[in-house]
Amino acid sequence: MKKIFYISLFVIVLSQLTSCTAGFEEMNVNPTTPVGTEIPYLFTNVISSLRVNGNEQLYVYNEIFYPESELGALIAEGWSNYTIGIAVMWSSYYSSLANVRDIEQRLDDYCSEQNDSEICDNVKAMLLILTAYKTFKVTDVFGDIPFSQAGKVWLETNNEEYRKPKFDSQEDIYKSLLDSLVWARDFMTANAATTTLGNDFYPITSADVLFYGSADKWARFANSLILRHGLRMYDADPDFAKPLLVEAYNKPVIDDYYPGYGGVCLWPNTLGITFDHHWAFREHKNLRMGETVFSRLSTTDSTDGSGIFDYRTYVFFDTNHPIKSDTLCPQGRWVPYPQIRTSSTPAEGGSPYGYRDNNYYFKSPLCLFSSFNYYLIRDDAYVPEILMTAAEIGFVKAEILARGIVGEANSNDVGLAFQNAMESSFLFWIHLPGYVNRWTYYYTPLEEALASMDIYSLCTKFSSDVFNHYLEQNGWNLFTNEEYVKLIVEQRWLNSFLQPWEAWILARRTLGSDYETPTTTGHSKLITYRLPYPSSENEYNHENYQEQVAKMAPLGDSKSTKVWWMN
Repeated sequence: MKKIFYISLFVIVLSQLTSCTAGFEEMNVNPTTPVGTEIPYLFTNVISSLRVNGNEQLYVYNEIFYPESELGALIAEGWSNYTIGIAVMWSSYYSSLANVRDIEQRLDDYCSEQNDSEICDNVKAMLLILTAYKTFKVTDVFGDIPFSQAGKVWLETNNEEYRKPKFDSQEDIYKSLLDSLVWARDFMTANAATTTLGNDFYPITSADVLFYGSADKWARFANSLILRHGLRMYDADPDFAKPLLVEAYNKPVIDDYYPGYGGVCLWPNTLGITFDHHWAFREHKNLRMGETVFSRLSTTDSTDGSGIFDYRTYVFFDTNHPIKSDTLCPQGRWVPYPQIRTSSTPAEGGSPYGYRDNNYYFKSPLCLFSSFNYYLIRDDAYVPEILMTAAEIGFVKAEILARGIVGEANSNDVGLAFQNAMESSFLFWIHLPGYVNRWTYYYTPLEEALASMDIYSLCTKFSSDVFNHYLEQNGWNLFTNEEYVKLIVEQRWLNSFLQPWEAWILARRTLGSDYETPTTTGHSKLITYRLPYPSSENEYNHENYQEQVAKMAPLGDSKSTKVWWMN
């Protein structure tokens, strides 16, 4: 059987580097790393840093990204101290960036020792791709950030620019990273056997626990990132983005690994580690299935589930607590929580995210509303950290096609691209329970469907059912390219279910357009356009911080200031 592409970490760094100050005086002194640490160890450490920290999940994802994107709904805002999550995101990224700078210096030294300037180009390309992935995520959250001078203080401890790095504009960061990705993609695509001088490239395969030295897969990952972020910045600077997108559109992307349901994920059971998401959900407790997402999964608001047409519902969510006397719905009812609470909203409680491995359906009678699927958040050893799915890139390419960025396209071609991406999404999500060892219970409709035909035929049917639902809503008329864009965005939003930062970014990018992400509230919940900088920036990098804030007038370092690509 085909398998979702996953990452096996043979070597994993369980300890995180000491949180750094924004002045970066302490960054990457690496008190926990032995003197003489080799490049492979540091390289693996950079890959391991891609996972999400529990405080990041609890304070930022669960409290801001899920409710503001309306992928979820909050029964109470009980964790407003998001500064804790911000501090973790900031320090974790810059500690990792310091490792990147360390590796870069070591690679340069190795090239000099070998008298071959090309001998480390393979590792440099991989490192550029990893740096781009991580940096895009941080700048998309904060906007302008220190980058070009950051993480270098240990190289020149007396260098004031390195000790207190300037902020780079998001525009400059984006363009620099995209240019780097083009070079990395093209180098890895060439997949040269040796350097010009005939030397073998640096032997990194054992430490490359992402793609095991596969130049082809690194090239595909780089090209997929170009498509994702080139589209994200397209409206801000189409002259820069369009040539990149046109070139990248017909080059291989990650969905070619396993046609239909590829992806790049961190799998904890193969990494030999556990994630913090279950802890975050157990502590937080307040996320539920909301009205907005349920309205995109069911044709009616019937709580017995009779209106559910999208079978990802049974993977994304659980019912409320089942009541013995409810013979119609012995597995519980599908009850969405209001996106906006009123005085008439019943009090919600229960413990849907507590340990219930041996009693899956027990959530307590106090649990009146549908929660997130227990198995998706009970992921300390089994559920993956998704970096990018093939479906996401499929939707990205469908939007690029529908908007005419790569030339005129007829609606039939757009429709085919859209349906292929939808099928890819179903294949990823419906396959997932089979890869999660703890997943022992299935809701009856999904269980019966899985028993009826092979999963590939089934997911083709599932995607057709969703498409037919759209057609029925449209009076069975074919869609124009402009109408397709709205459907593409909606399905990309749904597919981002375990990547709430991507759903939140998508909501911000499309805000005010004719193809906004779904909303019940008119996007009144979407009040965070960026996260404020951690307070340590003002303390340790005061002059540069103050200069940066002045550029952000009139709103300054607030959640209401838009990032560059929103403008």
